[in-house]
Amino acid sequence: MAVTAKNGKYFYAWSKILPDGSFYLPDQALQEYGIRTNSNVILMSGRNTAKGFSVVCKELIDNSPLAKVFAAVPEIQNFQVPPGHITSFKERVFCWTHLASDHYIRLPLPTWEQFGVQPGDRLLSLRATHLAFNNLAEGPYIELAKQVRGMTVYE
Repeated sequence: MAVTAKNGKYFYAWSKILPDGSFYLPDQALQEYGIRTNSNVILMSGRNTAKGFSVVCKELIDNSPLAKVFAAVPEIQNFQVPPGHITSFKERVFCWTHLASDHYIRLPLPTWEQFGVQPGDRLLSLRATHLAFNNLAEGPYIELAKQVRGMTVYE
């Protein structure tokens, strides 16, 4: 169950990175961002945290402030490198992967490390911008979300 917390932040759920590198993306976040299962998704590290990633809605990139950034990494936006392969640009890391019908993405363990996380870490999925939703392991919203009762946890 997603909740609106203090300061108007919208939290979808907690998800845990499983030992095999699987991670569940909450249905409500996927629906809100128009991301379908059985499709490819783009992951991007954040500016304000070293532990976590954003799931980017590919269809919104062209008309966004990040269009120039993604123009510099066309191999990610066009899925021209292997899934889970990290590309770096301006202190951010990018990769793409497949979102399966079960709502799980799966990444190699070294790729998770590039996002500052590892199996066993629990990440908070929350609304970020019109372009992406975040999945964070640290930061000010983590403590706030820990106080919320009844939020869904995927493990």
